[in-house]
Amino acid sequence: TSIEPARSVSMDGSKEHLYTLIMGQLLHDGHTVAANVLAEAIGTSVSAHSSSNRLSTIVTSSESRDSSSSGSSSSAQQQQEDALSRAEGIGHFLIVDKAKGVDFDTSATSQRPSYPNFQTMFITTHKNAVRCARFSPDGKFIATGSADSSIKLMDVTKLKAFDRADADDHGNREREGLARPVLKTFYDHTQEINDIDFHPTQPILISCSKDKTVKFYDFKSNVKRAFKYIQDTHNIRSVALHPSGDYLLVGTDHPAVRLYDVNNFQAYTSRRVTDHHQDSVHMVRYSLEGNVWASCSKDGSIKLWDGISNSLISTIPKAHAGSAVDSVQFSASQRYLLSCGKDECIRLWELTTSRLLLKIPVGSQSHSSSSGRHRTVATFNYNEDFIVGCDEAGMAGVVWDARTGDQVQRLGGHTNVVRYVAASPTENCLISCSNDSRARFWRTDNMMT
Repeated sequence: TSIEPARSVSMDGSKEHLYTLIMGQLLHDGHTVAANVLAEAIGTSVSAHSSSNRLSTIVTSSESRDSSSSGSSSSAQQQQEDALSRAEGIGHFLIVDKAKGVDFDTSATSQRPSYPNFQTMFITTHKNAVRCARFSPDGKFIATGSADSSIKLMDVTKLKAFDRADADDHGNREREGLARPVLKTFYDHTQEINDIDFHPTQPILISCSKDKTVKFYDFKSNVKRAFKYIQDTHNIRSVALHPSGDYLLVGTDHPAVRLYDVNNFQAYTSRRVTDHHQDSVHMVRYSLEGNVWASCSKDGSIKLWDGISNSLISTIPKAHAGSAVDSVQFSASQRYLLSCGKDECIRLWELTTSRLLLKIPVGSQSHSSSSGRHRTVATFNYNEDFIVGCDEAGMAGVVWDARTGDQVQRLGGHTNVVRYVAASPTENCLISCSNDSRARFWRTDNMMT
């Protein structure tokens, strides 16, 4: 049977989505020939589509709904249909660029990245446990937040130029003011700092605290106090700025995530109460493009949200075997989500299918007497070759191969629990934060030439 030459096909959005689902299912099931026939018939290319089991999931869910008891209320059925409809649309915006970052569709036998050797280059000390840290989007600054209510801002260029031989003599070097990597310290909160973020284009630092406030600092000015703030009624655990800088996600001890317009501080939440978490929100994070965001909670779930409509897309219930989920981070391609939970595991998810791709047990599991007590996080390094996390009882940061989960390096030197790790978005630099009141700046050997 001959096939007509490919021609331009005019399709509306729903028909285009249907063919995308069919193409993904054919590739997922190994029917490459059939996928090529369909691609030629509708004037597209197989390479423009990725393998996906979403169509099968939708059909199975639909059949399950149709076979449910006829006594179900129409409103409950409508809610289920609405949730399924939102889940079907997830593929429209999650895949941005397959060439970015980690990719589990490529062969596992592809060339393994060369393993880095991170070394401590600088240590800064707070007066209490260091709770959080964040690099600026351009990688030029780092901020650390402490239980002593202070925030330190550091210049990455000066950190990299700091004399490694004097790294452990940080107190004298800071006091003498030589090469001062610490630019300034902010004191405006009254309780511990829980999270920090930078504005994408302006010299603005944002922090949130157990004192129930979000504060905005102009770090180019000489003023060490916030120039504006948001007052909440709950402990604020996490903040995340939209890539445009116009909107701010705020996660608190309340189960509903707040979305603020930073220009007028008007707050929004999802109108559907059933979409909210069932317990405190531990972290909120935007994807690189800002068209989707994620939240995780003490209730054990991870939720994905539409970054435009603020509506719920899908939920991964009991993402960490029912334990609280402490952190979430999108891959650069938006195809994967990294999470860390109280089950002492780091997990990597494929978002279009909610499929678990990788599970990394954190090394402290054998130390049950002291493990799992604190909120800890996991993150990708700048090119997503590696995952960096915390070995709580081992008092160290740890670097793993993002493809295999193999341990690459332990980041030692702390004398108490490592609570937080952050990675530069532009190069192989890290910072680890500990209950020993110190934050350690790390860089790789090949950057020291």
